[in-house]
Amino acid sequence: MIELKHPRQIRVWEPVVMFVAIAVLIVYAINVLNTEDWLWFRAQTIDATPNRIVLMVNGERVLIQPGHAEYQALATAVQTALQDFSNTDLINIDFNEESLTYYDNKGVLLELYYDNPINFHAAFRVGKPTQILIPIEGRHAGYDYFFRGDKGIWWFGAMRMADSLPLFQTLAELGYIK
Repeated sequence: MIELKHPRQIRVWEPVVMFVAIAVLIVYAINVLNTEDWLWFRAQTIDATPNRIVLMVNGERVLIQPGHAEYQALATAVQTALQDFSNTDLINIDFNEESLTYYDNKGVLLELYYDNPINFHAAFRVGKPTQILIPIEGRHAGYDYFFRGDKGIWWFGAMRMADSLPLFQTLAELGYIK
């Protein structure tokens, strides 16, 4: 006769741990597919140092690029301000032709241009923008919004800077805002 041995203890934790690990892996994989980013959970910008900066002050365009006296201060402030963002999804707002027309005559607007797309690690899809627009004074200003775009087209949905103070302090020190 064959004698059957009963286990001394039931292993409940192994299937529970395996279930949790598989669930976490599925959630991570879904987010990777949605955001097109393996590091979506980091919520930061890799490098936001612009190649060219265009500052619109009451309809007057000022081009600031490497070699300009104010470039390094502004580029550093932009990198610091855009390094972290404080939203968990795109903000449902658009920067349209009407807003661009407004800034042709009044207000202060900062346009940032990049030779290579900016990498945002975010839990939502942000695309690969090569230009950023930041309203400083006027329409959409005062909320720390910035808009993304590519090839002269501004995309729907804004993001919010976690700390815009370095950028505004630099613009004030350079005399562009009060």
